[in-house]
Amino acid sequence: MDFNTALQLQIEGYPGRLKSYLVGKEEGNYLLIKIPWLKNPEKFFRQGQELIIRYVYQGCAFGFKTQVILPLFDTFNVVFVRFPTTIEDFNLRIHKRFECSLPARLEVVTRHQNRQMRFKAMVNDISKGGCRLTISLQELEWSKDPIKIRAEVSLFLSLPGVDGELFLQSAVRSLAQDDDAMALGLQFLDLTGKNRVQLDRFLALNQS
Repeated sequence: MDFNTALQLQIEGYPGRLKSYLVGKEEGNYLLIKIPWLKNPEKFFRQGQELIIRYVYQGCAFGFKTQVILPLFDTFNVVFVRFPTTIEDFNLRIHKRFECSLPARLEVVTRHQNRQMRFKAMVNDISKGGCRLTISLQELEWSKDPIKIRAEVSLFLSLPGVDGELFLQSAVRSLAQDDDAMALGLQFLDLTGKNRVQLDRFLALNQS
């Protein structure tokens, strides 16, 4: 999110959504949000209160849950909230998913240094439209360029019962991180030809 990104805030006890703006942030720690004038804002924005925040970026809708850290109403009418650990693309999941544990390789071209990074990954579920995979944080330790929402990546995957390795050009649609791993939701891009046939065959074998 860039500064002055328009946000829609959903908060318990308030009817509808509040139009707000991102006015500051510290990566990994907090977001600073300018909220509209409200009568008795402390009724809604209490420390620890959970919020749902939605926004639009390049034509796609995203959202995440967070919590109020510190409200400042008297002078600035702003709220500090926790930096999100998970961001979801609301347009992502339209196909039935097959749960699995399949080793894979992920290749990412860094935006600033224009070089390829390669990571070992584990695919946890897969469908005709995309997959969810995890990467150990140990794999990511040496990388200075974080993987970001909407980044285009290359997934290389071998499917049981299917000859050869699939090459799946994908876009990152969701991110989440815990103490051990980063989870990515990928959407497959322009999946045609041999790759489409092999993936459809694998899903048909495991969903019948």
